[in-house]
Amino acid sequence: MPGATALATSFDASASPAVASLVAGSSSASASEMLDYYTKTLTGEGFTAVPAASASSSTSASMAAAGTLVRDFVRSNGSETATVTVVTANKQAVATVGVSVAPSSLK
Repeated sequence: MPGATALATSFDASASPAVASLVAGSSSASASEMLDYYTKTLTGEGFTAVPAASASSSTSASMAAAGTLVRDFVRSNGSETATVTVVTANKQAVATVGVSVAPSSLK
């Protein structure tokens, strides 16, 4: 995200699916702005947001009340996945983005 600072990254192309993760912090963007940014980025890459399951709606509501935002994504009939989790701590939004994709999808 523009203006965010990468705090940690990992990447493993030797696994199948390949996995990558990013932890980024921003003192100028809110948690919802970070979630919106990564949602737009992932949907722009062909991922679809997964609707929150009704069975976990109380958990989702509790997490949102605690300042944690979570959104899951799928692509390629569910064989590729991504998750974005954003928390706010010490007045800084911190996003963790994890993806599992087919090695042929890597750019």
